[in-house]
Amino acid sequence: MKHFTSAFSAAVAALLVSGFVSQAFAADLHVTLVPERNKTQVSFVGVRVLEVSHPSGSSVEQGFDDYRISFKMNGTAGQQDDSGLSQLISAVNQALLNAKSPAHATAIELTYNAIIRSDASRTIINYKVELTPTLEDYLLQAEAGQVGHIVDLEWRGIVVDGPIILSSPEGKFDVNRPIGLIQLRYPDIAEKFANSQAKEIMEDSLMNFEDFDAPMSSWQFLFDPVGAYGGGVGLQGTGGAKVISVFALGEGSIREGAYEPEEKEVTVNIDGADVRVHSNNPPPSAQIQIAGYADDQTSEAGDFALVTADAPAGITTSTGGFPIQVLLVFGGMMGAIAIFILFKARK
Repeated sequence: MKHFTSAFSAAVAALLVSGFVSQAFAADLHVTLVPERNKTQVSFVGVRVLEVSHPSGSSVEQGFDDYRISFKMNGTAGQQDDSGLSQLISAVNQALLNAKSPAHATAIELTYNAIIRSDASRTIINYKVELTPTLEDYLLQAEAGQVGHIVDLEWRGIVVDGPIILSSPEGKFDVNRPIGLIQLRYPDIAEKFANSQAKEIMEDSLMNFEDFDAPMSSWQFLFDPVGAYGGGVGLQGTGGAKVISVFALGEGSIREGAYEPEEKEVTVNIDGADVRVHSNNPPPSAQIQIAGYADDQTSEAGDFALVTADAPAGITTSTGGFPIQVLLVFGGMMGAIAIFILFKARK
């Protein structure tokens, strides 16, 4: 096994990072956990592409037009208003309960973006929902004499079910299902789809992150081997940890295989015309950073990590094939000096 490590300036690292931003079309998860805080923000991104193929001149073709909507909302648990955010926080907490995680959301931020492009033969709708809950109490009860912390990881694969009606600049609508936007903009078309075999695709949750529930043993793992550059006093903002553990999912490798998009398709008859509805969920891309050395474990209760401030002696830095964009994250943690690690493992 060979390891190659290089250090670049912060400017060069930032340039390299920007080159990978264009890859952010996948369903995404990103979080940094500092066990001592027991509180963090988790970024979930749900992406969906809906393609509706229709004959020219059909009622479906005539009903759609080009349209764009984008807005952001945030709120806290117990907030009393008509925005609908309290419903969203409750739905996220129910999803956490369903996932058997002890964590709960105390605040939330949601960004909704959708673009509709339509021509004579097809309409394409791109959905992107960014869900950022503030999670607390992800630490599990430590056993007597336990060294370090026990961090729950079952929150990562939550599924928010059902309609989530939020107030937007364009009016109230369901932000959690594809049909919600169609109901807002084209209620007549939405009713026809809801009464057809396309109903399942149209009501499939956008905030479905179950792909991230893949066993932690299938995630790539790396811990930062350069934490000692901080002079042996630990990295800033990590609760005294001298290393950073990173788990990544979605890059694919010979060992884990490639992650494929999830696609669904159905052809329905709308007003005498055959209309094909095709749904595409891109492959998952996830990154979990934990302050300290994290050893992932599995029990009947699910996945968790045993976290210590230092890495045990003799532990290799990676499982191999670690994605290059994950390695660039360490640049921001090193202050003025960005550390860029290029890793390739061969047996």
